[in-house]
Amino acid sequence: MYTEKQKIRVMMCTSLYRIEGDMYIIPGSRITDMFNVKTHDFFPLTNVKVTHSVEDKVFYEVGYAAIHRDSVLLVFPIEGEEKE
Repeated sequence: MYTEKQKIRVMMCTSLYRIEGDMYIIPGSRITDMFNVKTHDFFPLTNVKVTHSVEDKVFYEVGYAAIHRDSVLLVFPIEGEEKE
């Protein structure tokens, strides 16, 4: 069964990397709702850019990445970057 999702651009920070990508959430929900669901160990992102947090150097630009929940220290939406 298909569930309608809303695409939002987010930045996730780990101890070594800044990961920018598109996250898909149920309309009307929040990013924190994704983190409160403990049944998923990974967060899928599309259109991903991985940057080293210290060197500010882009390491990867990939179409898809799965980020492990335990590695995420900070996550926030990138305002004005939402894509339709």
